[in-house]
Amino acid sequence: MSSTRWLCFVAAAVLAGLGCGGEDATSFDSLAQLPAAADDGEQGAPAADVVQSEHVKTVREADGSFASQVDATNMQSWVYFKLREQAEVKPEQPEQSASWDLAFQRSNVKSNGGSSGPGGVLVSVASGSFDSVAEAPADGYIADAADADMDGAPDYALGAGDGWYSYDPASHVLTARDTVFVLKTAGGYFKLQFSSYYDAAGTPGMPQFRWAPLGGT
Repeated sequence: MSSTRWLCFVAAAVLAGLGCGGEDATSFDSLAQLPAAADDGEQGAPAADVVQSEHVKTVREADGSFASQVDATNMQSWVYFKLREQAEVKPEQPEQSASWDLAFQRSNVKSNGGSSGPGGVLVSVASGSFDSVAEAPADGYIADAADADMDGAPDYALGAGDGWYSYDPASHVLTARDTVFVLKTAGGYFKLQFSSYYDAAGTPGMPQFRWAPLGGT
């Protein structure tokens, strides 16, 4: 490889690590070893253990929680997800639609409330580990808001405070924080914790998160 091509490769890798690269070739390798449930054909049988669409793969865990991975590598478009239905949705006018709860674009995650949409989704931070959170907090909920800090980007509720990830400027690596978020949606309360920004191959823009329905207050 020539020195010029090598420098271009390194530059592209750095930009990708920052979440600023273009659309990458991706896979759902991080969840690939989790098998889909066999369809037993019985009426009233539970939903499949694996639900996969064009950009989202969701696995139902044995404890009733879910693990999802989103292909959010395209920096020009968003991937929209409805928690209750475990489904990727594609609204024609997302900013006017209540059909989605969360949307993903690289490291950006918006919720359907406030400045992002009419869905009324609110976000709070729970105390304790994911497994220990059994009820939704009574207060502390916020919605997505316009750019109040003048940094050129909306103030997403999942980015408030320390946000859902930390960024290392030396390595250009994003690391998911252990924060447990609680989302209040039209479909109920959900707890959610991010686990990674990368797939098993190290591709950025592939956020993974664990989530589960939660009792209200």
